[in-house]
Amino acid sequence: MARRERTTGLPRARGPKPAKAGARFGEREQRLAALGVLGLLIVVLLGLFGWRYYDENFQLPHKTVLSVNGQKYSLQYYSDRLFLAATQQSGSGTNISILQQTVLTDLENEAVIIGLAKEKGITVSEEDITNEIANQLGVPAGGAGSSFDTLYRQRLKSVKMSDGAYRRYTEAQVYQQKLSQSFKDQTGDKTEMITLRTVVSASQETANTVLALAKTNADFGSIAQTQSTDLASRQKDGVMDPEPARLLPDNIRAAIADKPAGSEILGPVQVETNWWVFKIDARDPQGTLSETQKSQLADLLVKDAVKDGRAAAKIKRDISSSDYSWANDHAGK
Repeated sequence: MARRERTTGLPRARGPKPAKAGARFGEREQRLAALGVLGLLIVVLLGLFGWRYYDENFQLPHKTVLSVNGQKYSLQYYSDRLFLAATQQSGSGTNISILQQTVLTDLENEAVIIGLAKEKGITVSEEDITNEIANQLGVPAGGAGSSFDTLYRQRLKSVKMSDGAYRRYTEAQVYQQKLSQSFKDQTGDKTEMITLRTVVSASQETANTVLALAKTNADFGSIAQTQSTDLASRQKDGVMDPEPARLLPDNIRAAIADKPAGSEILGPVQVETNWWVFKIDARDPQGTLSETQKSQLADLLVKDAVKDGRAAAKIKRDISSSDYSWANDHAGK
């Protein structure tokens, strides 16, 4: 008769239970996951810092913030010119916002002048630029170790500009000089010259008194000798140097338009902070211009040409408030 196996109350050995789906990671897996997340954050942060550094030091400086008829100006060059303008106006108390707009307008005008000059066949060589820099420094142009080299390096250091940026700035100056000379050559030596006899007063009330006195047939020259605040003309009985009409103050030019020389007393007319009572002493239709007067007339012709040129120019500004801030922060650095 077969024996039956007897059972005991001892528990049987059991193997490990299989992990259930969705069970939590163990400690090792959690550490690896945390390190992965941390590494990802570090990569993202490094990427952000890298992009910011690239944007701040490479992309922004080369951004075109102004274009005039195809001539482009970068934010870095604008910042350089902003610092130069601030240096030149040091102590004037100019508002930074006004200065920012002034520099943009200056760059626009320079671009227009360069365009006008090129239309006239005017060119500017590297030698022209170097010679102008040397002229401003007061030394002859020279190479390494020369006085020019030493002073030019000092100049670049003081204005915080690169050689390329400073030469571009000087190039615009040379173009303007050559354009002005071109207009001067076209002006000629003769034009109508107007001689005024004037009593200059510091106030309208005083000028009215002078006018009343002059209309009583008192000697105008004697009045000028005793009443005029213009020391140069009062020594000549109020007679001023002959000038072409274009160089006279706008208000005076308007007052004498189509009026012949004679005894008619004109004024008072305000000229800046003064008041003029005057008459036309002479009109010379073939008066001779001085070199200074020809240069002054040429400069006015340049201004007229720039005004017309701006009206026809394709000017595009692309500068934001953050660009202005970058330019301010990096000016002179």
